[in-house]
Amino acid sequence: MLHITTWMIVVLVILFSILAIMHNIKTKINAKLQKKNKDITDAAFAASLERLGLMKNEIKLEISTSRLSDVWGSGVMAYEYEVDVSHKLIDDEFRAELTQYMQEYAQKKDLERYDNFPVFVVSDLWQEGNLLRVDITYAINARTVNYLRDIRRVD
Repeated sequence: MLHITTWMIVVLVILFSILAIMHNIKTKINAKLQKKNKDITDAAFAASLERLGLMKNEIKLEISTSRLSDVWGSGVMAYEYEVDVSHKLIDDEFRAELTQYMQEYAQKKDLERYDNFPVFVVSDLWQEGNLLRVDITYAINARTVNYLRDIRRVD
């Protein structure tokens, strides 16, 4: 009886080890994908800010950002930006122009879209003093598009 129990424990340890290795591989692949997509989104956002007439002396282009996917889950390509600006930016046209320039950037770079969604979605935008906060979603996969659909329902 002891021999069978020991064998079962060994099998369970091996199975657990395999699952842990598979999870680690998946996590590393997702981290690389997140980094690649964040870099693409960073470049599109920075280029769009410059097209909006914000020169480097008016903003800090060292964009600080956090991943919204940490809250919404793995595979969601959504990023929160904080940009230090020297003056009030937001008006009725700012969001529309930012969205337009982001889409033009995506088209110029031949970025793929998913499920007929725009490549980039400015999912939130507000300004607190000299700090511009922008949430940009790179709608590249099903999880991200589902995230966008969920936040639209909440609004």
